Amino acid sequence: MAGLVVVGVTVDTDDRGRLHFWGEVLNLGQEPQRWVRVDIRLLGAQQELLAEQGDILGLEWTLPGEQNPFHIRFLTPPSQWHHYDIRLRGSLHDYRDPTVPQPHAGLVVERVHFREIERAGLHCSLVGLLRNQSLQPASRVKVAATLYGADGKVVGVLSPYLVPRGVFAPGSILPFELKFYALGGEVVNYTLQAQGRLAESG
Repeated sequence: MAGLVVVGVTVDTDDRGRLHFWGEVLNLGQEPQRWVRVDIRLLGAQQELLAEQGDILGLEWTLPGEQNPFHIRFLTPPSQWHHYDIRLRGSLHDYRDPTVPQPHAGLVVERVHFREIERAGLHCSLVGLLRNQSLQPASRVKVAATLYGADGKVVGVLSPYLVPRGVFAPGSILPFELKFYALGGEVVNYTLQAQGRLAESG
C-alpha cells in the first residue's frame, strides 16, 4: 500500500514449533492510515502458497512518520516453506468525517520500568502508568509495546486494550503491566505508544 513499508522483521520458531513474525509498519506518507492489516504468506520453492495468516497492527491509527507494531503467529507452519511475503491493507483516515471515530490526542505513558523475569514461561514485563492529560474523555484505549534487539529489529510486541469499555476520564491515571511470553531474541530497547478514541465520537 502506498506510503506504508514493513521494517525490523524478526522470524523465529519457538520450542513448540510455532513460527513467529515480529515487525513494524512505517508510514512514509502524508496521511494517517486506519486499521492497517498485515498478511503474511508462507511460500514454497516454486512460489506455491502453503499457509497464510494476518492481523491488524497493534494500534488503530498509523500516523505519518510513525511506526506501528505487529506480531503474526503460525501455530502449525508447513515444514516445506521456503520463503515468505508480506502484504498490507489499510484505509486513509479522514479527520473531517464525523461518522468515523477520531483519535484522542491526550494519552501518555509514563514511569515505565522493564523487568526481566524468565520464570514459568514469562520472559519479561513492562510496568508503567497510563494518563489522560487532556480535558476530553477517551474510549477504546490501547497501549502498544515494541521490544527491540541489538540490531534494532523487533523481538516482541504486545498491544492490549487497557480500557476496552467505558471511558477514560480526563486526569485519570491507570497502572498497567504487559507480560511477554513470546520473544524473538534478547531485549535491549523498547517503545510504548498509547492510543484511543475521542469518547464522544464512538
